[in-house]
Amino acid sequence: MKTTTNFIKCAILVFAISFTSCSKDGDIGPIGPQGEQGIQGEDGEQGPAGEDGEALGVPGPQGEQGETGATGPAGEDGTNGTNGTDGEDGEDGNANVIASEWLNATYDGTVDDVRRSFEITAPEITPEILDTGLIIFYGKKGDEIWGIPSSFPFLNQNFSWISMGSLRILCDSNDGTTGVGDPYFTSIRYIVVPAGLTSKNSTSILEMSYYEVMDYYGLEY
Repeated sequence: MKTTTNFIKCAILVFAISFTSCSKDGDIGPIGPQGEQGIQGEDGEQGPAGEDGEALGVPGPQGEQGETGATGPAGEDGTNGTNGTDGEDGEDGNANVIASEWLNATYDGTVDDVRRSFEITAPEITPEILDTGLIIFYGKKGDEIWGIPSSFPFLNQNFSWISMGSLRILCDSNDGTTGVGDPYFTSIRYIVVPAGLTSKNSTSILEMSYYEVMDYYGLEY
């Protein structure tokens, strides 16, 4: 039995030495030659074409904006239009202001009357002018011109005008009892100013002198 055990031990030892010697001291052999390439496989069948994106209503991506084109040549200048005809000058704003001539004054009555009057025919003085416009009367004696109404106490005369069916210049006695004698004014003139042309108020115009009024409205003396 002891002999058998020893034999087994010896056998194991020899095997171990042999295995160690082969795995530690043996050289790696050279790489063998490369084998031939295998035959390429056949192509598979082509799959069906995909559906058109636009046909399905799905827009494709927007392309990049192109560069701005070169500026075209300038067009030719158009023909100049014909100048229009000059319009006529409008009338002066004071064109409707009327100045009468100096009218000779012929008074009714006698020197003993306390009132003497002089009737004036003036078609320009209409009811509308009387209601809305301005009428200025002037009396003249030689080179002296006075507005009417005016009063001359030293002559016992008072001048005014009325419109009662007709236009009349009145020469009244100041005291109402003594005759007026010969009226001082020998000629009468009137100025007719329609409504809208009295840029100054009537009172201030009546306070102006005869020459100031004539200059204001651009009238001849």
